[in-house]
Amino acid sequence: MEILNICPICNGNAIKTILSLEDYFLTNEIFYICECQFCSFKITNPRPSEKELSKYYESDEYRSHSYNSKGSIDQVYKLVRRYTLYNKANFIKEFISKGKLLDIGCGTGEFLNYMKKKKFEVTGIEPNNKARFKAIEKYTLEVFDETELDQFPKASFDLVTLWHVLEHIYDLNQRIIQIKNLLKSNGLLIVAVPNCDSYDAKHYKNYWAAYDAPRHLYHFNTSTLIQLMKIYGFNHIKTKPMFFDSFYVSMLSEKYKTGKSNFLQGFYYGLISDISALFSDKNFSSHVYIFRLNNS
Repeated sequence: MEILNICPICNGNAIKTILSLEDYFLTNEIFYICECQFCSFKITNPRPSEKELSKYYESDEYRSHSYNSKGSIDQVYKLVRRYTLYNKANFIKEFISKGKLLDIGCGTGEFLNYMKKKKFEVTGIEPNNKARFKAIEKYTLEVFDETELDQFPKASFDLVTLWHVLEHIYDLNQRIIQIKNLLKSNGLLIVAVPNCDSYDAKHYKNYWAAYDAPRHLYHFNTSTLIQLMKIYGFNHIKTKPMFFDSFYVSMLSEKYKTGKSNFLQGFYYGLISDISALFSDKNFSSHVYIFRLNNS
């Protein structure tokens, strides 16, 4: 295990444990969520070493790497994923209608294939071998291992996307530098991450499925993500809620909390989370953020 003593955002050295939880998805090991006392950024700490981390993804049930749809929660996930492809494309079209797109953590390639049909020139990065090969085989996409990121020429892409990926990346700061180098002048970056300030996060606490330790190494809210991106010259343009995430996350959180699916209970708290965000603090379960690189 590796212990982080310095905050990846503000370099503060006061990191306090605030929560303990299990790896409910796979190993049932205990992990801890810590918070920087200067900027409030939350991290999984200690965390597995980079070499150890891969074993926490070794399951056919890991959804972004699989086509399986066995249980009711998985069925909901797959239905929502198909619907959100349309929403993602529409959101992107507000800012750019064509160009070269790099999707980091593209999984089995559904988003890239959808954007290829929308006339974007698409490339993917996916560290998981099985998911990468599925994307190549099923959709004939150009998908590479993450070790290939530095092989692309600088300023190659108009748009880089990370859909629920940034929280998984081991060397957070180095990856953002890589992305900055790959984007053209005034290029766009889209990042979707869970929001640890949402109602469902506060309700479920250590059972909140979107903590997903140790696969999720970082736990963002709006303030910490914007603060991080500003360091590297990214200007925040817009934030958009991901309405459906609260339902899926709450249903999975109910399963972790009670040992049962409790579909209706999860749906109820997902709905309450969205209503709370709509009418009060705007803290949805997940957000999509769009940034523009400021090269001046």
